[in-house]
Amino acid sequence: MIQLPKALLWDHNAHYHPWLLRQLPPRSAKVLDVGCGTGALVRQLAERAEHVDAVDRSAEMIEHASSASTATNVRWLCGDLLDPELELDPSGYDAVTAISSVHHMPLDLVLTRLSELVRPGGVLAVVGHYRKATRADFALDALTLPANAAVGAYKAARGRAGKPHDKGMPVKDPTDTLSEIRAAAAKTLPGSVLRRRLFWRYTLLWRNLSHIVEQQPRTQPTEPG
Repeated sequence: MIQLPKALLWDHNAHYHPWLLRQLPPRSAKVLDVGCGTGALVRQLAERAEHVDAVDRSAEMIEHASSASTATNVRWLCGDLLDPELELDPSGYDAVTAISSVHHMPLDLVLTRLSELVRPGGVLAVVGHYRKATRADFALDALTLPANAAVGAYKAARGRAGKPHDKGMPVKDPTDTLSEIRAAAAKTLPGSVLRRRLFWRYTLLWRNLSHIVEQQPRTQPTEPG
């Protein structure tokens, strides 16, 4: 990735916050944010949910996020999502969000764990990173690179550029390709929708429709005439 001048850097994750919020019900009882980082998304979730659990493996990020928040309906949890001892709600969540965090964990394990945490009727919304491997991946840079610079210049002209909260943020390069993520999602999250996005991201949306399947009447066998 070509690095922009420091003055033109901007927050790609925040760019996708509106998409994540649009996938959630107008009001939820319980929401989980995985890899909450500085808590920017959590603060918005707290305005739309009765309770939010915010998880991050970095104690520094949890300290930063919790100190910057005045919300009283957020529980900040420092720990690994895949740790069975992590004190998550055993009944699950109406919505689970994850932005730039899935690639920090083994793909199959994290998708399975995320699916287990979504209540029937609930939604999982992910914004993630993938490893570029195909011609299509690299060809997209022809659009992404100039768009990235243009957005950075636009924000800089309005005094909104920069990434002041990146200090201490854990960084890891993605190892899974988009096709590998798509295959894993098809296996673990049936009916999910995965789309390639600009700015080196993908979005993954899944709704837990198990309650609908369970309510469907079973077909009675036809008796021989």
